[in-house]
Amino acid sequence: MKAQLFFQKVDHAFPYAFSSDRFAQYMNPFSFRKRITVPSLAVMTGGTGGIGCEIARLLLEQGWDVLLLTRQPHKAEELISRRNGRFEAVFCDLTEPSNLQAVCATILQRRQPIGLLIHCAGKIQPELTKDITQSSLEEQMAINLTSPILLTTQLLPALSPNGHIIFVNSIAGVMPLQGSSVYSATKFGLRGFARSLALEYRPESIRISSIFLGAVDTEMLQQETRDGGSVLNFVNKPLSAHSVASMIIRTSEGKGREVFLPRIDGIFAHACLMMPWLLRLSTPLLEKIGQIGLQRFLKHKATASSVIHKDQDPC
Repeated sequence: MKAQLFFQKVDHAFPYAFSSDRFAQYMNPFSFRKRITVPSLAVMTGGTGGIGCEIARLLLEQGWDVLLLTRQPHKAEELISRRNGRFEAVFCDLTEPSNLQAVCATILQRRQPIGLLIHCAGKIQPELTKDITQSSLEEQMAINLTSPILLTTQLLPALSPNGHIIFVNSIAGVMPLQGSSVYSATKFGLRGFARSLALEYRPESIRISSIFLGAVDTEMLQQETRDGGSVLNFVNKPLSAHSVASMIIRTSEGKGREVFLPRIDGIFAHACLMMPWLLRLSTPLLEKIGQIGLQRFLKHKATASSVIHKDQDPC
C-alpha cells in the first residue's frame, strides 16, 4: 500500500518520467510497449525444420507475407503451402556473409516494411571439447550467432516502427550443455546480443524477444540423438513443434520479452547460473532421468514408425 502511494506521488510530480503502471515494464530490460502486430512482411530463417515450418504456416494463415531465407528453397516450397498470405523461399547460405549481404540488399530494395524478423535456423554438433574441429566450430558459429547478428544489423533499416525481432534460442543459452560446448557458447552469445539490442532500441519501440527452448520433437533433435547428444534433452518430454510455433506467434503479438519453454527449465537454468555447484551436483540424477526419457522417446518413435509402415502396406 505504501509502495502504491509512493508511485502515485511520483506519477503526479513527474508524469512523463515514471509511473506506477510502468514500474513492471521499467524492470524488464526488453522493449516494453505492447502493440498489436498487423500482418505485413515476415522474414525468417530455418523454415525447413519442424518449428520453422509450423511458424510459416501459422503466419500465412493469419495473412502474413512470408519470405524465407534457406539453402533449400524447393524443399520449403513443397513443405509450406501458401494459405492466405504470400510465401516466397529465397536461397541463402547463412554460413556465407557475402551471400547474406546480397540477399539483404535485395530485400531492402523492395522497400516493404518488415513487421517480423524471426531467427529460427540452428545447428548443433555434439562433441567433446577435445574433439572440436575448425569446420564444426565455424559452421555452428556462423548459423547460430554470426548470421543472426548480420541479418539483424542489415535489415534494421527496413524494420517497421511496430516491428518485432524474435530470436529462437535454447536453454543451452542459459545453462551450459556438456558435450556441446560450442553450441552452448553460441547460444549464450545470442542471448547477450538480443538483450543488448533490446536496450539500444527500447525508445524506438522495436520489440525484441528471445525464446529459450528445451528439447523439441524435430528432425534436428533426432539427428542430435543419433550423433550422441545429451540425454538431458529427455529429462522432460520433448515439446511438439506446433505448440512451440504457437507460443512464438503469441509472443510476436505482444511486448518484447524472454520466454522459457518449459518454464521449469528456465527456473532451474537460472538457479544453476547463481549457484554453479547445483548443476554439477544434480547432473548424475538428471542423466538417469534423461536415460529413462530417452528410452521412452525412442520407443514412441519406433511405434509411430511401425504404424506408418502398416498403413502404407498394400492390403
